[in-house]
Amino acid sequence: MPIRNQIFIGCPWRGILPKYEAALPDVRKKYPISFVIVGRRDTQDTKDLFELIKQRILGSSYSVFDATGGNANVSLEYGFAEAVGAPRALYSCTHRATRAAANQDTAIISDLAGKTRNHYSQSNDLKNLLGVLCRDHPYTKHFEKFLVTKFKRKSKGEKKTARALALKIIHQMDGYLMRSRGEVVYAMTLAGYRTWEIEEMLTALRSAKLISCSVGNASQVTIV
Repeated sequence: MPIRNQIFIGCPWRGILPKYEAALPDVRKKYPISFVIVGRRDTQDTKDLFELIKQRILGSSYSVFDATGGNANVSLEYGFAEAVGAPRALYSCTHRATRAAANQDTAIISDLAGKTRNHYSQSNDLKNLLGVLCRDHPYTKHFEKFLVTKFKRKSKGEKKTARALALKIIHQMDGYLMRSRGEVVYAMTLAGYRTWEIEEMLTALRSAKLISCSVGNASQVTIV
């Protein structure tokens, strides 16, 4: 079962990966979407790496493949996603030097010509593309509806505070299938929040069916 707020990103490690790593922190601050990128640091074995990538694609609600430079690995990953019918999009950088850097590893092994692509040139363009993707994601729409309904009678400042807390709690689950409630609460107290307000938000998020958890520090928190 895919993690409902997780998006997989497949991109060339040279030239392109740093652009995503630079853009994602700002996007995470605004949206309840988790991004997963599999790179060399995860494993050194090529076969194991592709198996891990396939698991991440199948475990994500959506996938973005950056076809800049016609990278062979990205082409292979896109082909797998297409074969299993995973929701996906193609991105491509139009900056000449970036395209050249992305194509230094290997030649393309499958043809992506004719596929519709979302083009970007500068880092801000990429950030905007990812922002639109997150804004239109079903989980984000569910999250926004929850905030409007739950905090409609609160002041502007209280709404802003609630949104920040809800986002941070959800992002505690980034990269995890599940975590103990105690771990999540402890991490949020380290971020400066009081236990009672963390517990109240966990209960609210559960009631809105954005997360699943039960009472007790040992209970498991998951994205639903």
